[in-house]
Amino acid sequence: MVDSTTPSDRTAQVLAERYGAPVPARRRRRALWFTAGGLAAVGVAALVMIGIGFFEPDATASQVGFDVVDDSRVHVIFDVTKPEEATATCTLEALTEGYGQAGIVDVTIGPQDRHTTRISADIATTELATTGVIRECRLVD
Repeated sequence: MVDSTTPSDRTAQVLAERYGAPVPARRRRRALWFTAGGLAAVGVAALVMIGIGFFEPDATASQVGFDVVDDSRVHVIFDVTKPEEATATCTLEALTEGYGQAGIVDVTIGPQDRHTTRISADIATTELATTGVIRECRLVD
C-alpha cells in the first residue's frame, strides 16, 4: 500500500498530535471580539468612576499665615473652600524645629454664606513650635 500523504501533511499531523489541532479562524475572531468587548467595558467603567470622582464636592484649604504666640500656643489663619451648605473638618498641626508634632486640633467649619471662608484657629502646644500647618480638610457627612 502506498502512503498518499505528503511530507507537509505528515508534519501537520505530528504537530497536531503533539500540540493539539489549530484553533479555527472563526473561533479566534470570536475570542478576539469577546476580549475587545470586555476591555471596552472595563474602560468605560473606569471613565465613569473617574468622572464621578472628578465632580464630587470637596473641601480644600490654603494657609494664609501663622504666628507662634508662645511655647503653649500657635495661631493659624487659613482659607477653606467648600460647598456653602456643607460642613468640613480641617486638622491643624503645630510642628517643632525637627518636624515633631507639638500640637494638633480639628476645626469644624459649618455652612457658610460664601464658597471660601477665612478661618483663624489656635493650636495648643506641649512645647515651643516653629510652625503651624494644615494637615488636611475633608467634608463631614
